[in-house]
Amino acid sequence: MIRPTEHKAVAWFSRFCNGSALSLGIARSFVHGTFLLATIVTSFSALGQLPVTILRPNGLMQVLPWSFYDHLLSPWGMFVFKGVMLLSLVMSTVGLFTSLSTKLSVALVLLYQGLVRSFGHFNHDEMLAVYFLAVLAFAPCGDQFSIDHWAKRKQPNNPNIAYGYPVLLMQLLLAWVYFSSALIKLRVGGMKYLSPDNLPRLAIIHSLDNLHDTSFRYAFWLPQVRQYSPIVVAVVVVWELIFPLAVFWPRSRWWILGFGVGFHIATLFLMNVFFPYQLAMYLIFVDWDRLGAWINRQP
Repeated sequence: MIRPTEHKAVAWFSRFCNGSALSLGIARSFVHGTFLLATIVTSFSALGQLPVTILRPNGLMQVLPWSFYDHLLSPWGMFVFKGVMLLSLVMSTVGLFTSLSTKLSVALVLLYQGLVRSFGHFNHDEMLAVYFLAVLAFAPCGDQFSIDHWAKRKQPNNPNIAYGYPVLLMQLLLAWVYFSSALIKLRVGGMKYLSPDNLPRLAIIHSLDNLHDTSFRYAFWLPQVRQYSPIVVAVVVVWELIFPLAVFWPRSRWWILGFGVGFHIATLFLMNVFFPYQLAMYLIFVDWDRLGAWINRQP
């Protein structure tokens, strides 16, 4: 027998998990499509020119034998690897053999990300999107908005929570990235993080090194307005702390996401740091069913 309090808990949970096969299918398409576009424009052959002796495998990458890396880290090996990865991402993006292709895509992306990090380049931009790939690999994301669905002409038969829960989980992952970022700043830096010199110093350091794809020099203007930097930093930290409201309070969603777009554009020009994967994952908050209904109402 279900108690009244359990009924309320189920109703509350279902409120945030009231998704659809369409929304989950579109999420699969844009998440895998993001990695597909990045793979197309990335030169894998350049990676294959590096000597395998400078490779320092991390984590599970150490399980693979060195003979595997000898064959993989070659122009021909990286050409084949990119081809297989592109094929898998194309299939998972359009929803062809979705159950298999999504799992293969997350495995290949993890291998590629681990390979790049084994050369010493660490970047957390792609990590959130990799988590999204893992969620989608074990979710019924091919039941709609996929070639599998259009070929079989079979309507989704899972309950809405089966589609809504993965979407909610990805929204929570995105919110946790920002919320935990604020906690780390406050835990490590404390109130010193709001120092007037902190933001100009960090921005200038990022503008002087050679580890970024851009080389904007707007950071050198910041010392002239250093007295306002604590206010700017405090606003950003507060925004990161309240980011979970975007999940549970839809009215605040577009204000929070809009501020995030402006924040990441500002970091690109001031700190030469950009998070295109993370920005693309903002699409997980779009209500695709409501958007589709609105489009259908237009003359």
